[in-house]
Amino acid sequence: VEGGGGREYRIKWRGWGSRWNTWEPERHIIDQVILTEWEETKARRAASAARSSASASRTDERDQALLAEYRDKWLARHAQAAVARHAGVSPGQLSAWLKGTIGHRAVAGVELKLRAWAAAARGQLASGASDGLPPARRAKRPATMTCARKPANNGREGRGR
Repeated sequence: VEGGGGREYRIKWRGWGSRWNTWEPERHIIDQVILTEWEETKARRAASAARSSASASRTDERDQALLAEYRDKWLARHAQAAVARHAGVSPGQLSAWLKGTIGHRAVAGVELKLRAWAAAARGQLASGASDGLPPARRAKRPATMTCARKPANNGREGRGR
């Protein structure tokens, strides 16, 4: 803290509780190495905080139209892993791209492959061919309940006593 009498530092005294911390003028600090180390630590923390806030405010670089097409059209009809394999990306890459956790350097490469596959798949659907598409998701069957009768002899058919 800069005051009328110069710079002061809040000192935590080793072996004493926080209530005994004091403000001391710079001239009272005998070992200047302590001040240098403290200033370096303070600068490193500030730089780290700036880096983390910059990465937190990073904009979403994904193609939003392509993302919507995959979510609404392709992944509604086909399993995610199958779409990834057909598009030439790993299922992990596709998953990370969908979640927005993929590295910014990988976005362009993944989207290039996804765009190419989507264009080819749209062309196949328009021509009525579906041989190059992943298999469609199976419709979920309604759950059926069966009630089996318990055999009268507790399953010991054919055994005599």
